[in-house]
Order: sequence, then structure tokens, then C-alpha cells
Amino acid sequence: MNGIGIDIGGTNTKIIVINGYGRLLHAERFHTLGENGYGEFIKRLLDRVKRLKNIWEPVSVGIGAAGDVDPQKGLIRFSPNLEKWHNAAITCPLKKLTGLPCTLENDANMAAWGAYVLELKRKYANVLTITLGTGIGGGLILDGKLYHGATGSAGEIGHNKIQPGGERCHCGAQGCLEAYCGSYAIIRDARKAIKSPEAFVKKYAAPGRERLNTICLTRAADRGHKTALRIWRELGANLGRGLADAILLFNPDCVLLTGGVSKAWRHFIGPLKKVFEAQQIATPFQKVRLRVAKNADLGVFGAALLGMELRKK
Repeated sequence: MNGIGIDIGGTNTKIIVINGYGRLLHAERFHTLGENGYGEFIKRLLDRVKRLKNIWEPVSVGIGAAGDVDPQKGLIRFSPNLEKWHNAAITCPLKKLTGLPCTLENDANMAAWGAYVLELKRKYANVLTITLGTGIGGGLILDGKLYHGATGSAGEIGHNKIQPGGERCHCGAQGCLEAYCGSYAIIRDARKAIKSPEAFVKKYAAPGRERLNTICLTRAADRGHKTALRIWRELGANLGRGLADAILLFNPDCVLLTGGVSKAWRHFIGPLKKVFEAQQIATPFQKVRLRVAKNADLGVFGAALLGMELRKK
């Protein structure tokens, strides 16, 4: 039994095929190019899914998407990083094309399910998963079940206000956690702080990726660059403030960090833990396990796994 997983992000869209044991059979990605509109995107997505269906004969399709989604109707209602998309139908065209059951969730919910099944082996009943990428998302497993809330919007930790009147977020508000810890915010701060960005990129960028991004910034921190290290420390403190509120609200057994930005964890985990250690209500913070995912693509794996899981019910 094989399943297709899709993760629609603000920058890239990932597609995988896995078997019932979670083993990866195929993976590809393409630029989302959300600024070109939903119609152009869905055409490119359908072309790829059609090809994969013919090759792998999947039994289901699971889709995670950044933003506020309607799991029942299969819509992306609003996404801060896909600004031209409103009430964009995702599952309907995929069902029509494939004839397969299709499941849509917020991408962080899918990452939470992937973390619960793959990384944590269903060991903890209450898990908060944080996706660190273009934006910041949160997904909740409570009592062993994916928690949606009243409208399917639970877990939107990225838009928790940590600095009222602060930096502008892609959602249009000011002071959101995402406006300080999303990759676009990290690079915004780096451009302001680094005296010669061109020289910085030339020295620290990964081969073939010669631009100022979080990979470049991590490589610089690995080599002791003071400004890069400071940017990551500030991110850790800001992320800790945002997570502290969520831990007090939901009292999880485990908090798991995933997504591309989480690969720099060694440079920001210390300041994050210091925020936890400073909390006056100490017990939830002393008991919670803080983990960094080994698989940075839990969202797309979780999408494929949840699609197959729901098909069985």
C-alpha cells in the first residue's frame, strides 16, 4: 500500500510517495510561486500527481498547506505566504483527477502527525510540533489525537503576538512570532546587521546556493561569525517566548521542532532553554521534553501517513 504526500509551502512544494511503513519511495519538489496565483499552481501540481499515480498506484493523497485551512471542505481559506489565494480548492481537483480519498490539513498539523508516528513512535500522548520555515506553524496531538479546534485553526502559534506593535508579519499584523522567527524575518535581520552581504555570501554560502539564506547564516555561525551567532541567539530567545505561552496553555509531554530553520538548532537552543528556565510556573517546563526532528520533512511524511490512516477508517 502506497500513499502520496504533498506539502504546499510558501516557497516550495514537496511531493513524496511512501509505503505503509513510512519508507520513502519517491521525492520531488518545485517552487510554489504563489504570487502567480492558485490556478497556475494547481495545474502544475495536478500534472505531477497524475504522473505519480500512474507509476506508484497510491491508495490516498494527503496534503498539508501553510495557512488557515478548512479540512472539511478541502480549502485553503487564507495563507500569509500565499497572499493571492483565498478559499483555494485543493482536495476537489485532486479527487477528480485521481479518484482517491484526499485529506487536507494545515501543514503544521501534518508535521505533528508525522512527528507523532515517525519520530516519537506514538510514545507521548500530548505533543506540540513547531514548524520552522518561511513561516512558523504549530500542530497539536492531544490524548493521541490530532487537535483541530472549532474551525480547524488550532495551533497557529506563529501569529501569537510576542511584541505588540513590533515587526510586520506576512499576515498583516505586527509583532507576531513569525515576524521574528520565520526565515524571511531571519534574513531581514541579517541584511540589516551584516555590513557586506555580498562578501558574507561569497565566504559562507553553500556551493551552488550562493545567496543569503538560513543555510548561509548557519554555516557562518558554525565558523564563529559573531553577527550570525547573535542573530541565532535572538531567534532562540524569541522562539522561547512564543513556546512558553503554548506550553502553559497545553502542557505537552513533548515539544518537537522541525522544518528547515530547525537545522540551526545548535545555535539557538541554548537561549530558548534559558527562557524556559526563567518561567515562574516551573513544573510544565521541567517536565516537557524538547526534541529536534531528525527528519526535516515531517510535514510531507505526515501528510502521506495521515492520508493512509484515514483511508482505513
